[in-house]
Amino acid sequence: MPIPFTHRILALCILSLPIAAVAQAPLTEWRSDTLNLRFSYPSDLAPVDSAQGLHDGHLTLLGISGTSDPALAAATRCLHPDLLLQRTATQGSQQTATILLAELDVTCLTPEQQVASKDLLASMAELVAKVPGMTSIAQPTWYNIGWQKVHMAAAQGMPQGSAPTASGATPSQLFTMGLSTTWNNHLLVWYFSSNSTDVLNRITKSTVRFGRSAAAPLYPNTIGNSTNSAQ
Repeated sequence: MPIPFTHRILALCILSLPIAAVAQAPLTEWRSDTLNLRFSYPSDLAPVDSAQGLHDGHLTLLGISGTSDPALAAATRCLHPDLLLQRTATQGSQQTATILLAELDVTCLTPEQQVASKDLLASMAELVAKVPGMTSIAQPTWYNIGWQKVHMAAAQGMPQGSAPTASGATPSQLFTMGLSTTWNNHLLVWYFSSNSTDVLNRITKSTVRFGRSAAAPLYPNTIGNSTNSAQ
């Protein structure tokens, strides 16, 4: 007996639902009423104490070391982590990842730095390429998420003098991205890092909601390729 046309259309719609569900990785939402912000990240990353990303008040992620890189340490001394997420290596996969969401405390900046707030947005994102051993892999650029203006920079390399990760290991090859924006009178910066370009591209598709705007990928494009990814 022939299947009615309307039933065939309904069946196709139903069959397409699992495909969409599989294509979209499960996300976990983090929200801040103070920032009026929602951030949804891949569920295989877990929140850890944000203090793990700091040492003596300085950022120690992304290959930044306060002892060997005093200039970078000084540039990040006013960053205060709001959220730190990590994916650690397992027996089945050596792919690791870190997401840091931090806020720049403008009250600890010099008067000259406070005046140059637009330059601060760019410099906070672009410091990923200023770490010794890291080189830029994408032209720093501005783009919009809805009406929100965001600055992006990305780098790859072997950080020199890196601080140990939570597992005690120092990454030999790292892919990083910095994204900065001013929202709700807060200067925010996201730092993404991984030893795999596949994982980096996946975690940068975490979604963000600024206020009442619709959720959108934080960085919708693709960086690099997967030829140097850890297995």
